Amino acid sequence: MMSAHLLAQIRSTNSLVPTSSNSANALSFQIRSINELGTFFTTSDPDSSFYLAKLAVDRAVATGDPMQVGLAKRRMGELFYLQGVYDYSMAYLSEALEEFRGLGQQNEIANTMLSIGAAYQFHDLWSEALNGYRQALKIYRQIDDTLGLAETYGLLGHFYEKNASYDSAFFYQYRSLDIYKALDDAYGKAIIYDNIGSIHEDLQEFDKAYQYFTLSAKYDSVSGNMPALVNTLNNIGDTFRKRWIYDSAVFYTNYALRNALSHDLNYEVLSAYNDLAKLNRAFGKEELALVYYDSANEFSQALFNSQIASQIANFQTLYRTREKEQEIALLESQKQIEENTRKSILIGALGLIGFAGVFILQQRNKNKKSREFFEAEQALTEAKLKNVRLKEEALQTELENNRLREERLHAELESRSQELTTKALHIIQKNKLLRELKQQITEIQREARHKDLMKAMKRLCGLIDQGFRFDKDWDEFVSSFDQVHPEFFKKLKSTFQNLTAAELRLAALIRLNLNSKDMAAILAISQDSLRISRYRLRKKLALEKGESLSVFVSQL
Repeated sequence: MMSAHLLAQIRSTNSLVPTSSNSANALSFQIRSINELGTFFTTSDPDSSFYLAKLAVDRAVATGDPMQVGLAKRRMGELFYLQGVYDYSMAYLSEALEEFRGLGQQNEIANTMLSIGAAYQFHDLWSEALNGYRQALKIYRQIDDTLGLAETYGLLGHFYEKNASYDSAFFYQYRSLDIYKALDDAYGKAIIYDNIGSIHEDLQEFDKAYQYFTLSAKYDSVSGNMPALVNTLNNIGDTFRKRWIYDSAVFYTNYALRNALSHDLNYEVLSAYNDLAKLNRAFGKEELALVYYDSANEFSQALFNSQIASQIANFQTLYRTREKEQEIALLESQKQIEENTRKSILIGALGLIGFAGVFILQQRNKNKKSREFFEAEQALTEAKLKNVRLKEEALQTELENNRLREERLHAELESRSQELTTKALHIIQKNKLLRELKQQITEIQREARHKDLMKAMKRLCGLIDQGFRFDKDWDEFVSSFDQVHPEFFKKLKSTFQNLTAAELRLAALIRLNLNSKDMAAILAISQDSLRISRYRLRKKLALEKGESLSVFVSQL
């Protein structure tokens, strides 16, 4: 739900009524204001951030200002890769890049390449990410943009840390830190100190990690970056836990949790719950660890459901926007047809008038009858040729309308396919989370000595087993599946009437071309059990040896 503060900010940007002399500047200011609001709400209120980014795109397109269009589309692309929607992210970032290249804006080209590199890294496309960072670095050096260089060095350092190339990671982080120190940039120094602390933590140098995390927290406080500060406090708590200093670890992690809850920083809340669970388990406080694991599980499920709902709502907004654009194009085509029809009628009327005039002249001037008759015939022939051309234009317009309708249907099918994939992802992640939680509880149960605790964990395992029964999830999945593949279940049931409900589910997942790991996760079975299920399904479908089950199902 959008906050009252956000609504007030939007009203303030909408209250700018441009005059004839400053309309372009006022509209440009509105778009910049909306983009800045979207950036502000990225962490605390992603739904509001998406709404504002979409609003900025619409207004920028309406103004026809390519710079504002590029900035707004880049913001949309960044939001989508943070939400894990790779295709839409790259589409918007690529469109933004084209806008800036058309303007020759080297600084914005570099900024966009940096975002593209981050999007690639977010989706584990490492070579593409490195290429994006290097292109940005090259441009920043050419235009001598020190702040851009600092940010790129920091991202390169993070890239090499994730690839366990720690010497390169330190090299780029310290190059970035030198620039931020020279600029006295508290925000930048906080990020780089946190990055360096993370490298030391990877190397299990926890004393050094603690020193750099402390510096990061100091500059987070100076710059007022609360999400980063909460994350750093969690990191500090981790360094105490890994050095077996219980009281300090509890203090910092609880401090981070309180700040995360008070500022609605959902991911940091979840991280704090998990850290407290690990901390108490490491120090033998199984009951307290179980409480925090339970809190983390409940919060994670609620957060995941909220993310899925948010993504579906965002896709619906995009689909409605594109549908409106196609309707506008269709109306424009219809207007063109009407205009062509009016022209045809007018030309026909003029032709008739011309023919009547020629006829009257023939009656008045009998001596010129042959010449005038020839001229009338010629005029009539030209009018007929024009009518033929107009009919051809009308036919071309009708063909264009048909193409637009086909594109709209294709967009609708794409939207439904995306929804189907989202639901499958929901089932996979839910079952994975339940399986991991059950495994952790089972490990605690093996080590536990208290009978009441063992009974409580046994009950929890039973509840988790119930969670694997996803009849409601499956019903929603089947509803979406039928919209994309309406004849699939009908053909399968009518041809092979002895298939069980589990075998029908397996056939649907094979039709979606999911890999074995994801299918096993959705069905809540092991991959060995999945192979047995596939073998039984092949027998019931009477497939010959060597005949592909996937190809057979895809042709239904």
